[in-house]
Amino acid sequence: MERGSTRRGVAALSAAGAAAVLMMTAAPAQAHPHMWIDARATVVFDAQGRLAAVREHWQFDEMFGTYATQGLKKQADGSFSPEILRGMADDWMKALGEPISHYFTRVTVREAMQTYGPPRDARVTWEKGRLALSFELPLATPAKVGPDGVQIDIYDPTYFVAYAFDAPGAITMAQAPAGCKQRYQKPRELDWQTMQQLAAIPADPEALPDELYAITKGLTHRIEVTCS
Repeated sequence: MERGSTRRGVAALSAAGAAAVLMMTAAPAQAHPHMWIDARATVVFDAQGRLAAVREHWQFDEMFGTYATQGLKKQADGSFSPEILRGMADDWMKALGEPISHYFTRVTVREAMQTYGPPRDARVTWEKGRLALSFELPLATPAKVGPDGVQIDIYDPTYFVAYAFDAPGAITMAQAPAGCKQRYQKPRELDWQTMQQLAAIPADPEALPDELYAITKGLTHRIEVTCS
């Protein structure tokens, strides 16, 4: 994924991209990152015991939820209609599906990056004051998982979006054959000097200097799955 992935992908995470524009212009002094996501992921196997899909759930921070829903009509109880939420899900998935952004998710089997079929079950929900996006990414070709394993990386290399998999059970497997195990590896922690440098950068995913981009593109949340 290159720098342009965030400009196109994150810009989609609003009704017609308005939220990301507001975030970039309203608070230029904010530190990277500018969007926080509490995430969950499920590694899904098929009936033949092959890796078939990655199911994800992204819960956005409250500020992004405010921006993304600004101007949208609420129902009498303060909620948004199913039609509005469905439209948001369709718009976001269409933009996030551009090849260069690849849903901020990379699946690698025997060092070969996998491609996806059309995403399934995409929906936007409103959970205790926070927007959430759920979807499933089916592999174009289900992959056999062996002892050499599969790597699933979820990240934004420009560090405009920061993910967290901190909730209990945030990483799970579904229909996994006996003998399959998963291991989650957190991104390495940034040192204080790098954090201070990031804090001085405007809210623009393409504003990262090359030396910082070389660091942040390695801040990946990795799920490793092996089957014996």
